[in-house]
Amino acid sequence: MNAWAFALLAVVLNVGAQLALKLADGRLLSLPLVVALACYGASFFLTLKIYAVNPLSLAAPLMAGLTFLLTPLAAVLILNESLGLARVGGIVLILAGILVLTRAG
Repeated sequence: MNAWAFALLAVVLNVGAQLALKLADGRLLSLPLVVALACYGASFFLTLKIYAVNPLSLAAPLMAGLTFLLTPLAAVLILNESLGLARVGGIVLILAGILVLTRAG
């Protein structure tokens, strides 16, 4: 598996962890909380590998951008949350900023 596949998996695990935290609903020692911790842990170790073989100035913004994109999308699809125009606009602006960061120098 190449480094960018690891990056995508790390992002998906991070998004999964955030969804699980939402589903935990503040309850300690619940199954969603355990799932969230496992996902965050796996994402952390994958991120270690990604940062070891890729420029941090490229990998970190790209992974953050994917997380900013996929988390709201997952919330809409899985949790039936809604995204208003302002939120979509904010996501677009964040992604545009990340694009500028990754293209610069």
